[in-house]
Amino acid sequence: MARKLIFLLFVIPLLTHSQQLELSALTVDPELSDGADSVLRHEEITFDLSDKGKLRTTISRLVTVYNKAGLSDVKAYAGYDNNSKVSDIEAVIYTGTGVEKDKIKKRDFKDVSAVSGGTLYADSRVLYLDYTPTSYPFTIQFNSETLSETTAFLWPWMPVSRYASGTEYSKFTIIHDPEDTLHVKETNLEKFGITKEETPGKTTWIAKNIEPVTFEYRSKGLDERVPRVKCFFDRFYLAGVPGIAGNWKDFGKWMNEKLVEDTQDLDAAAIAEIQELTKDLPNDETKARAVYQFVQDKVRYISVQVEIGGWKPMLASDVQRLSYGDCKALSNYTQSLLNAVGVKSYYTVLYGDRGKESLETDVVAMQGNHAILGVQLGDEIKFLECTSQETPFGYMGRFTDDREVLLLTEDGGRIVKTTKYDQEDNTDILNANLVLDETGNLSGEIAREAKGIFYADRMNLDRKDDKDLSDYYYETWSGINSLSVSDIELNNNRLDVVYDEKLNCNITGYATSVSDNMLVRANPFALSRDAIPPRYRDRKTGFVNLRGTIEQQNIEITIPEGYAVNALPETVEYTEEFGTYQVSYKLEGNKLICKRMLKFNEGDFDVEAYEKYRDLYKTIVKHDNQKLLIEKI
Repeated sequence: MARKLIFLLFVIPLLTHSQQLELSALTVDPELSDGADSVLRHEEITFDLSDKGKLRTTISRLVTVYNKAGLSDVKAYAGYDNNSKVSDIEAVIYTGTGVEKDKIKKRDFKDVSAVSGGTLYADSRVLYLDYTPTSYPFTIQFNSETLSETTAFLWPWMPVSRYASGTEYSKFTIIHDPEDTLHVKETNLEKFGITKEETPGKTTWIAKNIEPVTFEYRSKGLDERVPRVKCFFDRFYLAGVPGIAGNWKDFGKWMNEKLVEDTQDLDAAAIAEIQELTKDLPNDETKARAVYQFVQDKVRYISVQVEIGGWKPMLASDVQRLSYGDCKALSNYTQSLLNAVGVKSYYTVLYGDRGKESLETDVVAMQGNHAILGVQLGDEIKFLECTSQETPFGYMGRFTDDREVLLLTEDGGRIVKTTKYDQEDNTDILNANLVLDETGNLSGEIAREAKGIFYADRMNLDRKDDKDLSDYYYETWSGINSLSVSDIELNNNRLDVVYDEKLNCNITGYATSVSDNMLVRANPFALSRDAIPPRYRDRKTGFVNLRGTIEQQNIEITIPEGYAVNALPETVEYTEEFGTYQVSYKLEGNKLICKRMLKFNEGDFDVEAYEKYRDLYKTIVKHDNQKLLIEKI
């Protein structure tokens, strides 16, 4: 007995020391930790769908955090709602050398709403660890288990979930009834050496020793650069309600019947009101425009996430009565009004983001984060952003343009694309007529016209007060010192979707005195060096221009009497596959005329083109900032 006690007293410290070494930040492979904000030491995620209509998710994550930025890799949280619960959640904090420092039980996690303050009501909540470390590095072990009646949302496995984070080990397992066919979409697995093991009803993926991925300016998104696995089934449950996928037609029909149709319950008075409003209008488009304006004048956007996991719109009659709703409710309400006046439209599901994210059309499953409305006008579909009180009829801004979306029709789902604005549609034109006086001050009138995607950047200007509007111009032309603006006129042409601005400007001390002469920058609206894209010694990816655009500047500067331009800057044209920059100068009497054009082509360009892309900007900065000597004669 004594020998056993001595043996245990000797072995236990060794085991503790071994465990500390495994948890110590000092034992991480430098190839994974050098320059990293965090390293995912060990992760196991399991989706268990073997119990019909239930999803049990278990997570075990061990993360070493090196700085404040790496805190976002901890992910010590679990969500729940009326149809799901967090059965277990805990965390253990270790020092940088692997010594246990603190244990956090479920009762110590913060319990808060999972949605923003702009949400009127939602049953979604989240338990999260509110932990502020006293020093770095530290290591955290996080474990959780949740049980849900929704199997429609199986978030993708990404063993690299953020930039500047290394991964030692990550394991993802999905367990299911063997009679249910598992569909899988896998990307970038071979490139990162991901292994996979399949048995009936169970599939496992394992990632090991993945070095940190560096953020690169204008590159593709992280999910397109790292390993990613997306799983889905033909049959699923949404808050306990059975659903079918299989193909988009059947899936869309299910969504329309189960989520939308029974919420379109306008009463006779509401129907009569909208029919009276549109009775004398000649065609479907004028009726649709009138209905859209009626909605914009009547309602406001407030997020309301209730019923079937937040996917079912609130009743159209409630929107009519309360005059508010979220994207689902307002799109559904607008469709109900259009139905009342005989105009066909389609509830539309999509991803709303500035990166033009499309639905993954090869993955038939619950997707998207936004709803809009597609109106059938002859052979064309005009899309309406029903949450906005400013967006013109049929206009799609950067949040919803040019992406694949799902239309819900009475015959089933249909994948289509939202409105695309081509390069010639996306124009931003500046005209300036300026006068330089003998004291070196520059003043005159500026006019701008924005179309296409540029319209989205301007359409809310007329909602700013005078101070905010002036500040907007000072920020827009921050390279101009001592700028003041006045007499601002804004014209928001919502019918033609064109935004025009006119304003007067005064730039004190624009010219620099050189004896009796003046030195001036030929283009007051020149790009600064801050616009040059960052340099990378070993860039890994190409770059993306999501939209083709054309920006033009036509600048006329009247030179004071008794002065003359010494020499004009050279005319420049720089053209590459991704874009063109042109600038030219000429004199017409005492007027200096500068014409500048910057054109970017839409496309995905390889890594070798990136340095040329930087060269383009260096060329722009150089020639935009050309100085002129204006001599006294």
